[in-house]
Amino acid sequence: MYQSYSVYVGNAGKAEPFTPTVTSAYKILADKKYLHICTDDEKALRAPETTAFIRCTAGKGKIYLHNHTIILNENEYVFVKFYDIFKYNSLSNIWGYRWVNFLSENGSEFELNKIYSSKNSETEEACFDRFLSISNITENTNYINALFLNYFYTVCEANKIDIQKIKSDQGNRLIDDICAFILQKVYDKVTVNDVSLFFGITPRRLHQIFSKELKISPKQYIIKKKMEEGYRLLVQTSTPINRISELLCFSSSYHFSNEFKKTFKQTPTEVRNMENN
Repeated sequence: MYQSYSVYVGNAGKAEPFTPTVTSAYKILADKKYLHICTDDEKALRAPETTAFIRCTAGKGKIYLHNHTIILNENEYVFVKFYDIFKYNSLSNIWGYRWVNFLSENGSEFELNKIYSSKNSETEEACFDRFLSISNITENTNYINALFLNYFYTVCEANKIDIQKIKSDQGNRLIDDICAFILQKVYDKVTVNDVSLFFGITPRRLHQIFSKELKISPKQYIIKKKMEEGYRLLVQTSTPINRISELLCFSSSYHFSNEFKKTFKQTPTEVRNMENN
């Protein structure tokens, strides 16, 4: 027996490669009071040709450049020259974003100051988390740059490919779209019926999809995503627990704390106290 899987890219290798060099990266979750001013001292730490890649994952933020402003909504991203940034702030109760500063001689892969849009997905989130975690434990810059390049193309190119592929592979793609939709609605009071209605399928069919693909019910998945966001708010912000409960649309702090303990085997108070020690 003989099996072979291959691809031939032709003369694609002759194209000038995009080889970014990462200088810093951040994953931020901030409240509506968040404001950051880029000082001269901060800019002096980076090369004048530094490019900032900013990806909005929740809420809305505003970036002030020296000649104009950019408003980034959820699922949008932009490339700007770091030295052009004057300040940036949140325009919503919660603003989540990913930020990577990098250097590159070849900028043909993107257009500066242009707002791009693509759905955030669990695959993308996992890709960025891996990039951050590995970057914190290794000094191998080639590996770090490769991980960012993988994330870069996951955001900028994989989404385009998925849109084309959905016509012939809609069954496999549907679960990704549903998960991305739920992730976007983590601060809304979203139900299984809401999700079913949006995708034009019955709640029973939705349950079948989740059971097959994720071995979890859609209701459990919704709660899981809210709990993960609640955990992030607890450890990354000083938002009161009752306010977190309201933001995530729980009927009461007791309901939120009860679900939280089921998920993490600790109460919200225990997690916050642990992080503060």
